[in-house]
This record gives sequence, C-alpha cells and structure tokens, in this order.
Amino acid sequence: MKKKVSLNGKIAVYLLIFTALMLGVIAVLQTQLLEPMYKSSKISAVKTAAAEIESELGDDEDLLNTMYEVAEEQDVCIRILYSGKDFATGFMGCPLYRMNDRDILWELAKAEANGNEYLNEEVNNKMDSRSVDNIIYTKIVDEDPPKIIMVNASITPVSATIQTLRRQLLIIAGVMILGVLILVYFMNHDIARPLNKINTAAKKLSGGEYEVSEDTNKYLEAYELNETLSQAAADIRKADQAKRDLISNVSHDLRTPLTMITGYGEMMRDLPGEKTDENLQVVIDEAKRLSYLVNDLLDLSRLQEGKIVLQKENFDLSGMITEELRKYDVYKVNEGFEIIEEIEPGLQAYGDIARIRQVLNNFMTNAVNYSGDARKIIVRAHKQDDRVLVEVQDYGEGIEESRLKDIWDRYYKIDKSHVRFSQGSGIGLAIVKEILDLHETTYGVRSKVNEGSVFWFTLPAAK
Repeated sequence: MKKKVSLNGKIAVYLLIFTALMLGVIAVLQTQLLEPMYKSSKISAVKTAAAEIESELGDDEDLLNTMYEVAEEQDVCIRILYSGKDFATGFMGCPLYRMNDRDILWELAKAEANGNEYLNEEVNNKMDSRSVDNIIYTKIVDEDPPKIIMVNASITPVSATIQTLRRQLLIIAGVMILGVLILVYFMNHDIARPLNKINTAAKKLSGGEYEVSEDTNKYLEAYELNETLSQAAADIRKADQAKRDLISNVSHDLRTPLTMITGYGEMMRDLPGEKTDENLQVVIDEAKRLSYLVNDLLDLSRLQEGKIVLQKENFDLSGMITEELRKYDVYKVNEGFEIIEEIEPGLQAYGDIARIRQVLNNFMTNAVNYSGDARKIIVRAHKQDDRVLVEVQDYGEGIEESRLKDIWDRYYKIDKSHVRFSQGSGIGLAIVKEILDLHETTYGVRSKVNEGSVFWFTLPAAK
C-alpha cells in the first residue's frame, strides 16, 4: 500500500515547489531574457519614433519641435533628409551624425530593397572606451520629393546588470524560502493541527465517542466536519443501543414460544391425561408464532442484502385487501375490534402481490398492536390519478412527530407500555420499508399523539 503523506508535509512540498517555479521564472526573465527583451524594446522605440515623425512631415518648425520631444521621450536620435535639407537631433555620440554620403546611400539602398524601410541591427560604436551596439532604422516616405527618416538607438551592454540581478536573485530566493518556512509553520498551527485533533478524536467514533475542543472550529469546514462527526457519534450510540434492544426483544420473543412449547410438551409427556386437543393447539400456535418471528428476521435480512427479486404483475388490489382482512375477523369476535373497510371496488394495481400482502398485514398488525382502548381500525383504498392509495388508520396513542423518522428503522424500539400481545415480530415496519423501496414507490405515516396514526403507501395502477 502506498505510504500516506501528512498534511504538513504536503503543504510544505507544494509551497516549496511553487517557490522554486517562481524563482525559476524570475531567473529566466532576469538573466536569459533580459537582453533580448531590452533589444526588442529599443527596436519598438525606433519604429514608434519614426511613425510619430512621419505624421509631422511638412511643417519644418513643427517638425523640429516634434523631433526634440520624440528623441527625449524614446531616448533616440533622429535625422531627416529631403530637398537638400538635413535635420538632426540627439546625443553627440549618435552614429547618424558621422555617416557620410556613401553610408547613407547604403542604408537607402537596403530600405528600397525592403519595401522602403530597413532595420540595421549590426552598427557598432566606440563610446567612452566601451563597445556599444546600435540599431538604425531607415524609412523612406514616398512623397514628392521623397523624405528619408533615420532613427538610431544605442543598446548598452547589460552583462553588469545581469550580474547584479543574479546577486539579487540569491537574496530573493533566501527571503522566499524563509517566508515559505514561516508560512508552513503558521498553516500547520492554524489548519493542520486542528485537523489532527479532529482525526485523533474521530478514531474513537466507532465506540460512539467524539469530543474535541473549541479551538478546532476556527474555520467553517472544520466546524461543519465537527458537527457531522458529532452527529455520526450520536447516531452510532443510538443505533448501538437500538441494536441491543432489538437483540433483547427478539431473544425474549424467541424464548416465550420456546418455553411454552417445551413446557406443554413435557407436561403431555409426563401426564398422559394432559394430551388434549387444547394443549396440542397451544403447542401448534406457539410454533407458528416462532415461525413468524424467524421468517420476518430472514425476510428483513434478505431484503436488505438485495437477495429478493420482485415478481411484478397486474392484480386485483381490492380483492386482495378484502381477502386479507378476513384474517382479522377473530379480533372482532374475541376482542371487540371494529374494522371498517372503505375500499373502492375493482382497483387494479401493478406490483408483487405476495410482498404487498406482507406490507398490508404488517400495517394491520401494527394497527392492532397500537389501537389502544379504541380498538377501531379503518382500511381505505382508492384511485388517485394514475396510482392507487392504501391507508390503514388506528385511533391509538399516536407517535410523536420527532420520532416519526425513526419508526422505519430495524433497530427502533417503540414504547411497549401501550402494546397488546400479538404474534408480530416487532420489525414489521422495517420490512415494509424495504419492500416499498424495492417497488420504488411512495409511503409514509401521519400521526398525532392521543389521536392515532395513518400508515399509507401507493402503487402504480395496473398497466
């Protein structure tokens, strides 16, 4: 596995790479490109000067003023020849002053051969015992008579300047590296260290523990990360407690029928007179109860692992609901339940009929368990646009709004103080959620404390 690099190291490496790149760019600009850029600037200056002079040709007095202004502004010397007139301005070392007729004719010939302009970059001039390169730009203005504009700029050696810049570059490099080290230190103190604290605290998250000091919340991202991890720790504690409760509840639900089966079996074995139909029916009922619980646990596990494939088809929803509700007639007779059917006849739906039966039965079992003293249940089914809606309403204790989002969780434990005895497993709503999610349909619950609850789901109408 590739070795991980710490955030401190990454920050330092990135900043040093950036510094090296910047120093490289400065070095290239100051040492390698300084001379060609300087020369390019001078060439641009002589061409600009020639263009400004050309715009003032015609008035000798204005022309002289323009020549002086341009020569000073562009640091060039200028010479203009036409109709026997010779105008010149610039510094005394300018090679334009020392050009004889032969040199001028040579420059003119080159200009004529190059479209009336020529840039001579190979002029050498001795100045104060120093060799100074010069450039001469010659332009012929095609008028009657023709006018010749000559502009000169000197290019002084920059080797001494480059040496100076190199020494400055070393100083700049030292300052930048020192600045980077200081920046890395403060970034480590302000960013990396708080993240390290969060990381250390997060390692205890699996146990539902997460607590860090307030100094980690200097930045929005760190604050939000702390909040997320704190919520995760709370959820882990809650899920862990709910899981323990589920194991305890399931163990209790398993133990009860097993105890009954064992007890009645031993009694019928030891006391021949107790081998009655009533005792055998108790054993059978408890075995079925045990089977329901195991089947629910297996179904939930298979659903959550994606091992159940729906067998969707068109089916008679109204008929299925009516048929299933007949199973609950025993509650009407034995316990005085009132089960009201408000079912639109002829409803056709599209889905897995076996799984939808399971959903309906879990809703009904839930309604029976939590109906309270009212013992009244209403089952509704009707068409709603291109879908069918099924509702199961009870008039029991209801559920607090803050707890509604938790009731679909397999680990959720409902207060048992108002629950009647039932052969349900207690994880029916978790199974409902998985089945309806597989159908990719909508479902939910509306509830008010002391008024009861309405559990509902929809299905597509038959295709």
